[in-house]
Order: sequence, then C-alpha cells, then structure tokens
Amino acid sequence: EHRWQGVAGLVHFRKVCRGHPVTETWTGRVAANDTTGGDGVGLGRLAFRLGEQCFVALVRGKRKGETDDPKVVGVGGTWNLKGLQIGLPSGCYCDLSSLRTQKNWDGSSCPRTVHVDDDGSITKGHVAQGEILAIHSVARQLTLSQ
Repeated sequence: EHRWQGVAGLVHFRKVCRGHPVTETWTGRVAANDTTGGDGVGLGRLAFRLGEQCFVALVRGKRKGETDDPKVVGVGGTWNLKGLQIGLPSGCYCDLSSLRTQKNWDGSSCPRTVHVDDDGSITKGHVAQGEILAIHSVARQLTLSQ
C-alpha cells in the first residue's frame, strides 16, 4: 500500500539510490567482504550500502503488535547499529522509512535518525525486529558538530 508508513520515504530513497551498485553487504554472522572473521551482525539481519551515499539495514521477524501467528518467526531482535562502519559522510541522517509522509517534509525533523561520525561509523541508530532502516546522503539533516 502506498499509504503505509514509510512507503513515501522509501520511494524517495529509491529515486536517489536507483542504479547505484551494492558496494558492501553485511549478513548473517560476518560482513560479506570481511576476511578477518569479525564479530558479525547476528542471525536474521541484513544490511547493504549502495554506492557511496545509500545504506539499508533490516531485521527479519514480526513488528511489535503484529500477529501472534506462530508461523511468523521473529529471530532478529533489535539491532543496535553502533560501531558499524558504513562509509557515509558524517552527519545526522533521517531514516526515510520512519516518515509517515513526505508531504510538506522540509528535512528539518525526523522520527528516527542515524548519526555517522567522521570515519563513517554509526554512533547512534538501531533497527527494530521486523523493521527496515533506509538512509542516504541527500537526507542528511546536519553535521554532528552542530
């Protein structure tokens, strides 16, 4: 449904990020390009960067308040993204999936934000079970020093 929360923001995300190649992926236990055998990201979680300006993270499962159907599995839990090096420029990004609508959205406020520091690592941000997070450099609100 085009009226569901987040859909308008995700349409904006698609317009900005369309055509960018997947440049890094995090899935399952370790980053796909990690040869060091790092700590990984955990079961039921997936993230990827598109080009140098777009990032998506999602957690498998049902959202809070959704069906109690036992066939719908929730395995991911809330994913604290702190420390994940995504390579985007530093700043405060609006999670476009958290916007109810983009009508009259001026970019100055956002229900859910992600902070990225100077080395491209997330310092604040999370994805709840059954949710998606989508950010890109055009939706960067301000620098962290402001």
